[in-house]
Amino acid sequence: MAALWRSVPAVCAASVAYRKLPCRTESEKQEHRPRFTCFGEAMLRYVPDPRGGEESPFAARWLRSLGGAELNITVALSRLGWGGRTRWVSVVPQGVLGDDFMNVLGQAYPDGGKENLQLVRREEGDVGIYHVWPAEHKIWFQRHRSVFGLMDPRWFSASFWKEVLRDGAPAGPQVLHLTGITPLITVNTRAAWDHALRAARELKEEDSGNLVVTMDLNHRPALGSWKELWNMAEPHLGTLDVLVFSIGDVIQVGEIFGEDFAADFKALKRGRAGAESLDALVRKCIAKLQLYLGNRTNIAVTCKARDVSDGLPQQLRWSVVCLKAGTVLSSYAARVPQEVREEIGGGDSWLSGLIDGLVGYSTAAAAAPEWSEEMWLQAMKRGDMLAALKQQVLGDFSNVERSALETALAKHSNPSLES
Repeated sequence: MAALWRSVPAVCAASVAYRKLPCRTESEKQEHRPRFTCFGEAMLRYVPDPRGGEESPFAARWLRSLGGAELNITVALSRLGWGGRTRWVSVVPQGVLGDDFMNVLGQAYPDGGKENLQLVRREEGDVGIYHVWPAEHKIWFQRHRSVFGLMDPRWFSASFWKEVLRDGAPAGPQVLHLTGITPLITVNTRAAWDHALRAARELKEEDSGNLVVTMDLNHRPALGSWKELWNMAEPHLGTLDVLVFSIGDVIQVGEIFGEDFAADFKALKRGRAGAESLDALVRKCIAKLQLYLGNRTNIAVTCKARDVSDGLPQQLRWSVVCLKAGTVLSSYAARVPQEVREEIGGGDSWLSGLIDGLVGYSTAAAAAPEWSEEMWLQAMKRGDMLAALKQQVLGDFSNVERSALETALAKHSNPSLES
């Protein structure tokens, strides 16, 4: 383990080409232009300022940021060079608070977000907020009057989604991304979410190679039961090209088919010492799930093995994918050691890196959705590294640029490049 451990390379401006996925040429930048569209809510997040600084016993400092699981990916991809080709579909309040929300959000995008935010509706209502107490591992949501939750689902009908997903760059595939958060917010958001998936299925039947659909199940217990979410998502598995599970999802799906995966995971060694065993168990479990679920989509799981001490948590990060055909791939051999400064946004950044690897380069995009095993592995490694780099920064959003990601990947694959 001592020989393996190296901290994630610091984000820097210098660019070193990654040997497996070289930086795009100018001609490719001009010719290959995929587009990413997602649908979901964004909220204001409040977390105690880790720097402290209370000025009186009656006032505390809190850091305010904003983000959302789907929105975070548009920001991450735009920072990787996708620019205005990442679009967020949502509803944001009118008025002063909504204006401030949109202004702050626009600053997250390299070009101000005009194109990224063009599909956001502005309506009367409130924005959802949540508070996080990291030291106590507590989180509290306030979203009952969220304008997103109170939407009219007819705003986002099947015809709306078909028009949005047909509009785009003929020189690159469209990517539609959804999560399991949205359908549990309200019956209205569920209807709009369902419209998107039904429209995607019909479009894929017309042209299976031009639309890639991804979903992070991302169950939030505060919104509803896991079984309720699964009953909503399961009928759409055949529409998806990537379905991201947590370890908890793997256990829950296993229970449906009579598997006691929970006991197997409980028996593992904790921390980094049990990382190899965790990798082997995840591989075994998702291979079984793929068969149980009828080989309808590619299943991905992000893995972390963490040691907790008095300082920042130290962990290993890697990912495992079971392809529709049943082949299981793991990036464990290239696992990334990291210090975790921010718990939020790692999973969204992993998926951003994966999507960039699968459709952000012309060769891989041309193969979609029948990517080769090597394409999958390189995309998984991009996701692992982007997640590790993002978790060095406070807040939901990744500010990692392509040059920094390429540099970190190159140094990780070839330690001699470390300065």
